[in-house]
Amino acid sequence: MTRLPFSSLSSFSRLFRDYTESPADLAPFFNGDYRDPVALAESCARAAQSHKERTALIEAMRRQAVALGVAEASGHLIDKLADPTSSAVVTGQQLGLLGGPLYTAYKALSTIQLAEKLEKETGAPVVPVFWLEGEDHDFEEIASAGFLDGDDAVSVTYAPADDSETGTAVGRMTVSERIGEVLDELERILPPTDFKDDLMDVIRRAYAPGTPMITAFVAMMEHILGPGRIAYVSPDDDRLKEAVAPLFRKELEDYASSSRRLKETSATLEGRWHAQVQTQPTNLFLHGDGRRTAIDAVDHGFRTRDGEDLSLEEALGRLASDPGSFSPNVVLRPLMQDWLLPTAVYVAGPGEVAYFAQFKRLYDWAGLHMPIIYPRASLTLMERRVARILEKNALGMPAFEQQVDKLFREMVLSAMDTDLDEAFKEASAGIHQAINQIKPVIESVDRSLVKSAEATRAAFMKEWNQLKGKLLKSEKQQHDVLRGQLERASSALFPTGIPQERYLSPVYFMNKYGLDVFSGLTERMDLDTSEHQILDI
Repeated sequence: MTRLPFSSLSSFSRLFRDYTESPADLAPFFNGDYRDPVALAESCARAAQSHKERTALIEAMRRQAVALGVAEASGHLIDKLADPTSSAVVTGQQLGLLGGPLYTAYKALSTIQLAEKLEKETGAPVVPVFWLEGEDHDFEEIASAGFLDGDDAVSVTYAPADDSETGTAVGRMTVSERIGEVLDELERILPPTDFKDDLMDVIRRAYAPGTPMITAFVAMMEHILGPGRIAYVSPDDDRLKEAVAPLFRKELEDYASSSRRLKETSATLEGRWHAQVQTQPTNLFLHGDGRRTAIDAVDHGFRTRDGEDLSLEEALGRLASDPGSFSPNVVLRPLMQDWLLPTAVYVAGPGEVAYFAQFKRLYDWAGLHMPIIYPRASLTLMERRVARILEKNALGMPAFEQQVDKLFREMVLSAMDTDLDEAFKEASAGIHQAINQIKPVIESVDRSLVKSAEATRAAFMKEWNQLKGKLLKSEKQQHDVLRGQLERASSALFPTGIPQERYLSPVYFMNKYGLDVFSGLTERMDLDTSEHQILDI
């Protein structure tokens, strides 16, 4: 394994780099140092103590596990979470096509690793939990999966049969017959390997038409991670919404306070770092007519983005009678999560670390303990063919964050000891000088041979220019080879100019290295996630 400080990569924000490299500067915005084993153990004990009543949570998770087809595999984890002395290490993500990009798997694997470590250190049960963000309605964000077709970065994209579905919660959608075209395209892109047929069978069964999108996602995650290694919970559940209704009620009644706290913290952060999320009129959505729409605060109460007016009393009445019709936005989502779960630690990506920096005062507002925020493992999988290119050209991975054209020019210029055009021009001047010097001698002896001297010049220069052309052609071929190597490495490390972990699907590597390639990764990943890790594969 090779490790790189995040400061050596421009793909990560200053806030995230500071959080991983000098977290003391950001300590006022968080609730404990993720590197401190004492703080982690105390957070586990506090989470268990503050979540004694778990009936609604456990009942919902058991029911959901049956619906998702993982009751047998993950039942032991739900049973462990029912123990009032247990705590949870939690992560979450949208329901990305085919399991989403690589970082979704890395978040889950980091969560599994950390839960195992904390359970050993504390002697109390610690359960890894994946929060299924199926209520998100931005379908375009989850509809594509990235691959390499040869050396070209490509993607497969799924569109539902009815475009009107894209305004509703993704987890409430079902896979349509259109998925067949997507999987046919995927099968064309994936090169033949010993694993391809079994992998495509897994994918086609997971994404069979009529399957709920949330079920398809979980099926893929179970194959990526290994079955029964993490428990799943979906917040899109009437029983859980009923349990969290007091939090939603507080937001409806006191949205001005939560908004003010968020604005004040955001302003403080922006003085040195950045604010990842912006304040909204309220932090709630309303499901209605198959769509999910934001709720804005107005003078007389509330108005949904599709034009429905509600007084405070009407909104509270709907919450009491139909709590399942409400859902949180990105600000309220972690509060709902930690209202329901005994979350000791949340495993976060770089963007999530940034927005959790804005939320500590919101946890205080909600009367909740903010969990410790642990950065997920950030990884690049280095294939041998790519490693050889870097070794041959004495390059590190960060060099490929820039455009290939720029890197190519820099390498050509630095390697060029001689300008071939200029060298031949200078040398040919000597040839002309030699002919010109001998011409007077020739003329004094036999004027008729002067033409022969010029013919010799012309013949010599013809051969000279042919030699120059061959040399320039050879140089160009060498440059073309170098450019091809750089483009190949760039596509593998930063496809479409973004880090590999944010673009490529786990399916790409499962096809090449086996369906269990990720389930065994926890043995090689480092739980010290303060730097970017490069793993040979």
